[in-house]
Amino acid sequence: MSSSSHAGIQSIAEYVPAKVASVGELHERGLLRGSPDTLRSFGFETVHLAGEESNIDMAIAAAEKVLEESEIDREEIGMILYAAALNSSSTLWDGNGGSPNGSVLQLESVPDLFKYPASIIQTELDLPNASVVGINQLGCASIFAALRMARALIVAEDDLKSVLCVSADKFPAGRHRDLAYNIVSDGACAALVCRGADRNRIVECTQVTKGALWDSEEIENEIIAAYFPTAKALVERTLAKAGLKMDDIALIVPHNVALRSWEILGRLIGCPADRIYTENIARVGHTIGSDNLLNLRCATESGRIEKGDYLLLFTFGYGSNWACMIVQH
Repeated sequence: MSSSSHAGIQSIAEYVPAKVASVGELHERGLLRGSPDTLRSFGFETVHLAGEESNIDMAIAAAEKVLEESEIDREEIGMILYAAALNSSSTLWDGNGGSPNGSVLQLESVPDLFKYPASIIQTELDLPNASVVGINQLGCASIFAALRMARALIVAEDDLKSVLCVSADKFPAGRHRDLAYNIVSDGACAALVCRGADRNRIVECTQVTKGALWDSEEIENEIIAAYFPTAKALVERTLAKAGLKMDDIALIVPHNVALRSWEILGRLIGCPADRIYTENIARVGHTIGSDNLLNLRCATESGRIEKGDYLLLFTFGYGSNWACMIVQH
C-alpha cells in the first residue's frame, strides 16, 4: 500500500483528571455497589474523578494537547469526529446537575437540543476547515468507530489529509462507579489520524453489534455470558482479515476492564499475559472510551513498542458492541 493511500494514528493525547480516589474511598463515599475487596481482586486500586471540568473541557484539553505535540498546521485538519460513550457526553452537560434535575433530556428550551460539543471543539481549537460529525450509541467502542471512519474517509477522499478524533466522558456526580465488575474513571482522549502517517498504520478494523443485548442493566448476566466467546471470535476474525496470527502481534493494547477478564481472554485467544498491556488498570481504572489510546501512548512512551510491531487493540461497549483494530507501529 502506498503512503498516500493509507491512514495511521500519527499522534495521541489524553486528559485524566488530577483528582484520585482509591477503591476504599469510593466505598466510604457510597459510590460502589460491590465489595472493595472483590474489586481489588479484579485489579483495581484507584480511579480519577473530574471536578468542575465538563466533558467538553476534557475533550478540548486532550485535543489541544495532541495538536500542540504534533505541530500540525491546523488548516490541514479537514474533519473532527467527536465520539461519546454516554448519551450525556454527546450534549452540553456538565455532569453536576447543570441541567434541571441533572437530566440530560430535561433542558430549559428546545434550542438547547441543538448545541453540540463537536462545534464547540472546532471553534475553541481554531480549526476553520474542519467539518464535524458526532459518533455515539456504541458505548466504550465509540472511539473505535471514529478511528475506523477516519481511516475510511481519508482513503476515500483525496483532499482529506487529517482527521481529529476526540472522545470524552464524565460520569454523573454521586452515582455508583462500578459497572459489570469494573470501576469507571472520567477522562478524554484525542487522536490525529493522517494520510500516509509514519506510525500506527491502521491495518484492519472490525466490529460486532448484538443489539438484543441493548438493556445492559436488566440483562447483565447475559452480556457477561456473551462477552468472552464473542470477543474471541472477533479477535480471530480480525487477525484473519489482516492475514496475521496471534504470534505476529507484539502487544495487545486493551481496554481497562478487569485484569481478571484479560487473564481469561488472553488464554482463549492464545496470547501470553506478558504481551497484554495491563499496567493502567490499577492506576487509572476504566475511562470508558479513552482506555485504548491512553494505553497505546503509555506503552509507546515506556518502550514496549518498536517500529514495525503489529498491535491489536480491543474494546467492548454496552449496547452491545465489540470492536477490534490492528495497527502497525
